[in-house]
Amino acid sequence: MPKYGERLISLSVNEDFWYMQPRVSVIWLNYNSAKFLSLALHSLKSLFDLDYDNYEIVIVDNASIDGSFEVIKDFAERFKPSSVRVRFIRSDRNRGYSGGMNLGWLARDPESKYVAFLNNDLVVYSLSLHGIIEYMKSETDVGAASGLIYYGDGRTIYSAGGVVTELWSAGGICWTLSENECYGKDRPHYVTYADGAYMVVNTEIVKRVGVYGKPFIDKAFLYFDDYVLGLLLWNKGYRVRYYPIKAGLHYAHRTIKPTINYFSIRAQIALMSVMKTRFRSIASLYLLRRLSIHSTLCVRGVKRSCEIVRAIYDGLSLGSYTKRYLGTLTIYKAPYLRATNEELKCFILGLCKELKVTFKDLYIRKID
Repeated sequence: MPKYGERLISLSVNEDFWYMQPRVSVIWLNYNSAKFLSLALHSLKSLFDLDYDNYEIVIVDNASIDGSFEVIKDFAERFKPSSVRVRFIRSDRNRGYSGGMNLGWLARDPESKYVAFLNNDLVVYSLSLHGIIEYMKSETDVGAASGLIYYGDGRTIYSAGGVVTELWSAGGICWTLSENECYGKDRPHYVTYADGAYMVVNTEIVKRVGVYGKPFIDKAFLYFDDYVLGLLLWNKGYRVRYYPIKAGLHYAHRTIKPTINYFSIRAQIALMSVMKTRFRSIASLYLLRRLSIHSTLCVRGVKRSCEIVRAIYDGLSLGSYTKRYLGTLTIYKAPYLRATNEELKCFILGLCKELKVTFKDLYIRKID
């Protein structure tokens, strides 16, 4: 297991000039974390221990009702470093990832050149923010970036950035692979999107491209967030990067387990409405087939099918809403995963397995 400060490659940093570090706002999102409170506090403590001298933490609570916010607030007030400003934002309702992070974005220090978004089930490595920022400072056209994120065991990779496919699926590069299996992890790469579990964005770039200057679509709630931002950045002429910085440990899906299926289907259907690929002509046939099958099963009392039908209709609504603001996005301006005949077949039949992708699988157009 890597130490918190370990990096995949070394960086040249003059520690005497800490005052030259750009201001960063770290937005940490909480919702009903009482069941994994020790982990949430560990995540927050890891932010206090960041080896970075010019940052603030904005804690956003999505209207928790389990008492976790009060415990977190007390913990932060007692243990935060004197040099780090910590602010608390309490939402009036659960706005999901997109809406909650947008609240933190609006509350950020106006002097922050970069903003980091962090889940409350992720423990950061102490030098990770420093390393990512050093890379981003040298690449001024990069709108978003992330590093190498592990699962909680510290060995299995959660993501090395993210990729979107021609068939409207999204997933982490090197997901569930070991370090030895993750081809290309030791150097920077262009990726479709930075992973929203721990993502750093360039404030000015996001203000230029985002809807009302915000990084996410408020209405999206869950899952229709980091990859939409990544696609938007590429379509507007900016880049998204994976950097070989060991970022942290992600103990995934502690907050949203019961709702994963609905929101993941809803997000994919919305993406089909927004993102143009060479397979767009089959999207309608795909939707009709799924609706026909699950509507019939729903009438027969299959609750999961009823949830899928609701997710499809809600996804179409979200896609239409998003398209009004963002227009049509094309996958071909970003790095992407090409679909094979076998993948097309499984997509049509609805029998696709989870993606396991490394950097050598990505197709990237020529980037100047």
